Amino acid sequence: MKTAYQYRLYLDPQQKVTMHHWLRTYQYWYNRMLGERFDWWQQKRCAVNACPLLCHLPALKEKPNYYSQKKQLPDIKADLVLVRHSGELLDFTAPYATILQNVCKRVEKTFERSVRGDCNGKRSGRPRFKGQG
Repeated sequence: MKTAYQYRLYLDPQQKVTMHHWLRTYQYWYNRMLGERFDWWQQKRCAVNACPLLCHLPALKEKPNYYSQKKQLPDIKADLVLVRHSGELLDFTAPYATILQNVCKRVEKTFERSVRGDCNGKRSGRPRFKGQG
């Protein structure tokens, strides 16, 4: 017989603030990596009906993948990161590194599913940026 237990956390106000900062950091990291992939994808595109015979595309960057994006973590942990649109400073040294690496893996999976599709061949559509909620 299998049983499942469900526990509820009762956090004090300081723990809530800490968890909120961690979630905000993970959200920013997810959106940043997804944005890098969309930028690379947009640079790679060339309109079929408007492309001349000799297409002059800019030099392509290397395709962002799990390992190249995970390699950025030590550099980003060295200093505070300024979020442009909100003006807040994020500290990447506070949250656990393994969770930041798992976020990298999650971006890799969602982006590959949107391009390749699942086992039945159904594509899930373009991944979306994460919001505050």
